[in-house]
Amino acid sequence: MQKQLTAIAAILLLSAASQAKADTNVIELLDDANTEGNVIELNITGNGNSLNLSQSFAFGGYGQNLMDITIDGNNNGGPAGANFTGVALASGLRPGNLVQEGFNNSMIVDVSGTSNLFSFLQNGSQNTLQASIEGTGNQAAVQQYGQNNHVSFSQMGSNNSISISQRSF
Repeated sequence: MQKQLTAIAAILLLSAASQAKADTNVIELLDDANTEGNVIELNITGNGNSLNLSQSFAFGGYGQNLMDITIDGNNNGGPAGANFTGVALASGLRPGNLVQEGFNNSMIVDVSGTSNLFSFLQNGSQNTLQASIEGTGNQAAVQQYGQNNHVSFSQMGSNNSISISQRSF
């Protein structure tokens, strides 16, 4: 627990590119997040936003894992007690979890609004994800396994739901 709190404080204080404004946002760094070979850039404004970030760099790999996350609003990601419904539930992912395992993966996430749930998993190499979520009550779950998977999506409005699973080997 102390390692996680120290990591949280370190990432929020280390870079001008990382900002969290408000008292109740929860950002938890897991595994080797934001260490050698991995980069996390955060800009979070609002209250009740919650993320669990995990990056594992594959030994022998080349290229860093990148997470670039911007959130403007309240209760986004995976706030306490939040669960997916519908197609997003079928993904098996948990709201607020963003995971990169491997190398040279890129995740660019821009969220604005209220109570938008999302979870993204990249396992492999050279996978890219670009997500734009704007509105209220939207849900998004994306899984990428293997290499060279690419997804870009935009949700605008209220109560939209998407689940994407990509596999290549």
